[in-house]
Amino acid sequence: MTIRTSVETLPLFVFGTLRRGEANHNCLAGTYDNCLAATLRNFKRAIAEHGYPAVVRSPGDEVIGELYFIRPDMFAETLRRCDLLEDIPAGELIGRYYQRASVVVDTAEGQFAAWAYIAP
Repeated sequence: MTIRTSVETLPLFVFGTLRRGEANHNCLAGTYDNCLAATLRNFKRAIAEHGYPAVVRSPGDEVIGELYFIRPDMFAETLRRCDLLEDIPAGELIGRYYQRASVVVDTAEGQFAAWAYIAP
């Protein structure tokens, strides 16, 4: 997995409180053109130190989530809000509980490179 610069425009894979119907979806609501069911392979769900969902590397496992295609005109601000929610300092990719990393997810429409908040 390669960590990319914080400005690269990739869809965002979410698996916890950012999903539709969950407590923090307001960070994404109204910012995306499309959302697909997606699977992140070789990771498993866990609980982070602060009690919220996390994913950790785990060969052979998978995490089901949603892939959001954020509109280009809202991308930087949306990611800034999501990074803030996940305790990642401005301009950084790694925080106390999560790291925003580039991953590959599978969807019914194929594979996509995406940002995801994973355990650091």
